[in-house]
Amino acid sequence: MTEISEKRAFPVKIGTVELYCEKMTMTAETILNVNPTINGTAVMTNKCRRLTKFSFTGRVYNKEKPMFLAGLANNLNGTENVEIIYKDLRFGRCTITGYSAIDSGEDYIELTINAATSSIAYFLEGVTE
Repeated sequence: MTEISEKRAFPVKIGTVELYCEKMTMTAETILNVNPTINGTAVMTNKCRRLTKFSFTGRVYNKEKPMFLAGLANNLNGTENVEIIYKDLRFGRCTITGYSAIDSGEDYIELTINAATSSIAYFLEGVTE
């Protein structure tokens, strides 16, 4: 029997914005340069670690000024050296690469913030694995 669990939004700190994240994606890749040898086999000649890209989607709430955080995301767009803290990971030197905000007339707006970084992930205290 499959057990059903209730998923709760988890707060993520993106610079000065706190977003109650309901969906997160993180992707990274390494580019490999491969050249043929004289007998036709391949040999890896170089590799380059590319950017880690993030997308965070969730709810933001501000009773007095509901669009304030969307305006803040707009002002962060293109900003460098933003710190992102998500669960037990911290990423420094992030660049905000885009955002989208949806106002559906509720007491919150749905906000998606996209970011990228070339820095490594730092594990916050208390992580043992």
